[in-house]
Order: sequence, then structure tokens, then C-alpha cells
Amino acid sequence: MSRFGTSAFGQLIVRLVLVSRWAMVPLFVGLAVALLLLVIAFLRTLWMFGTHLFVLDETQVIMALLSLIDLVLVGGLLVIMIQSGYENFVEKIDRRQATNSPEWMTRISFSGLKLKLFASLLAISAITLLKALMRLEVDVSEVQVRWLMAANVIFVVAYAVLALTDRFAHADERTEE
Repeated sequence: MSRFGTSAFGQLIVRLVLVSRWAMVPLFVGLAVALLLLVIAFLRTLWMFGTHLFVLDETQVIMALLSLIDLVLVGGLLVIMIQSGYENFVEKIDRRQATNSPEWMTRISFSGLKLKLFASLLAISAITLLKALMRLEVDVSEVQVRWLMAANVIFVVAYAVLALTDRFAHADERTEE
């Protein structure tokens, strides 16, 4: 039983807490709009890459491709956040009505969501580091590369800690059953 018991005030608090999740909906809609803007940015980058392909050197081609990959990873990150965030924080999506919904969306847990998000961030960080290493002789200082490497190491360590924590938490859940 809650601290407030079954009083009208207690029921109002519970109702307010349950309804507050709907405040997340405009945030997810905003992320969907951001995804559309990202698609436009991707197409613009792809167009610029295609129209300048024959005047780019090898390093510039690789940099352009890495930029496209970076945009795709951010797009994937947005899709994961929008769909699984909505299901985890607002309400379950009825898969009978959403027949074109990806199968993996029915299987992702909050723990899996955290790991997928972290893996995407780690990949984006690694691509940023690779792009900086490729520009090292041109316009990136060694200090910037060191900071990017430190950030990458922090992401890897944090990902490992998160994965281990989740593994131990699930092991504890299995032993309690």
C-alpha cells in the first residue's frame, strides 16, 4: 500500500504519476522530426560527395564515406530511441495494428536498449576518432586526438561496466526465481 493509502489525494497523485508519461510524446515526435532533418542532411552530404567525387583525393573520399556512415549511425540511434523509448516509457505498441514494425522491437528490453544506445555512441565516437586521425596532418592537433582517444576509452570502459552490471543483475534475477 502507498504512503497516501487509498485517500482521494493519494489516488490523484498516483493518477498524475501515471499520466505524466504522456509528457514524453512530444519529445519522441521531436526526435522523429529530427530524423527527417537528418535524412535531408544525409542526402545533401551524399549529393555533395557524388558531385565532387572526381576531384576528391583518396583521403577525402574516405572522409566523405565516414561522414555518411556517421549520419546513418545517428539515424539508427534516433530510431532506437523513438521506438523503444515510446514503448518503454509511454505505452506498448500493438503489433497487430503495426504490421510493418520490426520484429526486434518486440524483444528489446530496457537493458538491451541501453546497450544498443551505448554501442551506437561508441561506434560514432570511433568514427569521429578515425576522421580526426585522418585529418591529423591537415587541421587536427595531437591534443584533440588525445582527447578523442580518451573519450573513446571512457566509452569502452563504461560500455563494459554497463554490460557487466546488466549481466550480474540478470544473474541475480535468475537466482531469485
